[in-house]
Amino acid sequence: MALDAGRDRARPTALRLALCLAGAAGLCGTKARSLAGPGPAEFWIYFTVQSNLLLIAVFAVLLVRTRRSADADEALVAPVKGAATLYIVITGTVFNLLLANPASPFYQEQKESHYLWDSVLLHLVTPVAAVLDWLLFGPRGTLRPRHAVVWLAYPLGYLAFALIRGTLVTGGTRYPYPFLDVGAFGYARVAVNCVFLAAAFLLLGLGLVAVDRRLTPRGAAAAVTVGP
Repeated sequence: MALDAGRDRARPTALRLALCLAGAAGLCGTKARSLAGPGPAEFWIYFTVQSNLLLIAVFAVLLVRTRRSADADEALVAPVKGAATLYIVITGTVFNLLLANPASPFYQEQKESHYLWDSVLLHLVTPVAAVLDWLLFGPRGTLRPRHAVVWLAYPLGYLAFALIRGTLVTGGTRYPYPFLDVGAFGYARVAVNCVFLAAAFLLLGLGLVAVDRRLTPRGAAAAVTVGP
């Protein structure tokens, strides 16, 4: 029994450690490249950087919990892990569908930087690893649709921050992403972009909740208090 428990802990530990290392390596590589760009301070304005930092922090805590086999606080852990997973999924989705996709109206023609090793780690490896962890290791049964609504607070706050910052700065990167570039598209088009993005983010969050509920064993689901 002890051997089985050790194996059970080793599986999420290996994936979560790999995720943290991949995220940290990707951030270090991107930070090093930013030193040759407009300015290292602009490194922090990107959702990619912020979401990967949050993911590393959350999964570092999960690593400690996994080693200690602490499962009593799943009702708290699941929403926090869900938020971090949603944000990194947003990062991967926006990058691969909007920024690095030649068919997208927001395609950035900097082909040489799209799939450098650090970009691959931050936009492909960490999102895929986070989704795998979500599918394989839970925790299960405590999430409700309301959590997807609460999770929107940070992405919406980030959109507001990026737009306000763009009106205040005069040099360097005014808008971190082309779909937020008021100078290029105007306020009306950017407002429409933000509405579509918010709707997409909500659907992604609801998708995570639906997956959680679908993968929750029936007996475990019955033990959880029913919520909206």
